[in-house]
This record gives sequence, C-alpha cells and structure tokens, in this order.
Amino acid sequence: MVVFSRHPMASQQTRLQGHLVGYELQRSRRRSITFSVSPAGLSVRAPSGMALATIEDAVQEKSRWIVAKIGGMLERQKQIAAQRVVWQDGAELAYLGQTLQVRLTTNPATSLPARHAAKGIASLTPTDAPVQPTAEQARQTAQWTLLLALPPTASAAHIRDATQAWLMRQATQLYTERMDHFAAQLGVTWRKMGLSGAATRWGSAKADGSIRLHWRLIQLTPHVIDYVVAHELSHLRELNHSPRFWATVASVLPDYEVPRRQLKAAVLPLWE
Repeated sequence: MVVFSRHPMASQQTRLQGHLVGYELQRSRRRSITFSVSPAGLSVRAPSGMALATIEDAVQEKSRWIVAKIGGMLERQKQIAAQRVVWQDGAELAYLGQTLQVRLTTNPATSLPARHAAKGIASLTPTDAPVQPTAEQARQTAQWTLLLALPPTASAAHIRDATQAWLMRQATQLYTERMDHFAAQLGVTWRKMGLSGAATRWGSAKADGSIRLHWRLIQLTPHVIDYVVAHELSHLRELNHSPRFWATVASVLPDYEVPRRQLKAAVLPLWE
C-alpha cells in the first residue's frame, strides 16, 4: 500500500480510512491526547504513561478528521507548487488579486528616474491602469506589468528581491491609506504600522496602537486587505474575538464574512 502521509519524525504507523499514515508520537507530562496536522504530517501528543494500544484507539476514533486534514494539506501543497514563481523576465505573480508580470528593462529611463535606475527600482507601467490604483481600479484591471531596471543577465534572486522590495513599498503605502480610512470610522488611533513576514499570521495588534500586517497581503484582493486592516484596528477597541469584537468589525465592513472566507482559502506560492 502506498504511504498516504509520513511525518519525517514518525515513530508509529497505522492504517486510517484505508490509508497508510506514519505519525510522530510525542510523550509528555500531560493528561490528555491531542492531534495536529501540519505540512510535515500528523503529530500525536500523549501522556507519558499512556499505553500504545490506547493511543492507537484514539487515533482510529479520530481517523476521519485526520485523513480529511491530511488530504486538505496535500491538496494545498499541490496548489502552492503549481503556482511556483519562476524568477525570470516575464515572471507572473499575484498583485491586488490580479496578475502582475515582471519585465526586465535595460532602458529604465523611459519609466524610471535616472538616479534610481542602477538600483533596480521598479515601476508599474500603464497597462490600461494607473500607477497608483484605487481599490475599484484594481478590481477592474486584468493585468499589471512591472518594469525592473535590471539587465537580462540578472539572477533569479536579484529579480525576486527587487520585486519583493517594490511590493513592500506598495504594501506600506496602501496599508497606511486603508488604516487611516478605517481608523476614522472606528474612532481609534493607531500609533505605528510595520510589515511582517510571519508564517502563521496575516496581522496582529497591540493595545499601544501598534499594528503589524503581512507584506504579502498586497497580493490578495483589496476587499481581503480591507478585512485584515479592519480586523486589526477593531482589536484596538476589543482585544479579543468576542461577539462585541465581531460587531465592531461589522460596523465598518458589514460583509466581512466574505473576505474572511477568501482569506482562509487563499493560497500563495512559497516565496523562493
């Protein structure tokens, strides 16, 4: 039987719903057994003295959930791999929910200030689109073209880094604008905004008014970006996820459930 999933630290193996699964077993001074599925596979945490037979019974009872989670994780990894960006002239990636094509130019003077050309500073060409789009204009634009002042011999890493630097500048500008917009409606004051590259969070907020937003949100649609911004700003009034918190989010974004679902389903390729 083909192995469905095998954790790199697997010490146990079992058959679940007809699938062979190798899982990591961790023992500790705890009272209950827990299960978690990550891109690496299934991890089971159990009390130090619990018998293997008891653990196996618990795994079997949870088999439907485990197989579904592993299946979803594998499908997500396939989607990420299929969207892998090949960093070269003509590379394509997402920008504001649309397609951004990266082009290299040896004559940046037509679109870039001369003082910036040697640094690989990027510019957005007007492919039926303004350089600084509004949210509505972004929704109507089918494709963007990003000109990088780089030679044809530029390495993949150089192209990637120049593109990231441009995206982060765009993110800082757009996030700041949207935070000002929603802060005024919510009656809150944000003190500082920073970009993050957190592996598990799109945003975070602190009681002192500090907000951090993932720079790759700029690749998602303006509606999703607005949701994350409104979500984090709402935490400046409610530092929890209580009904009052969600009511606060709804006060400025009544249909927040739509972009919330879109955010959970979002799949972005690895940045490599």
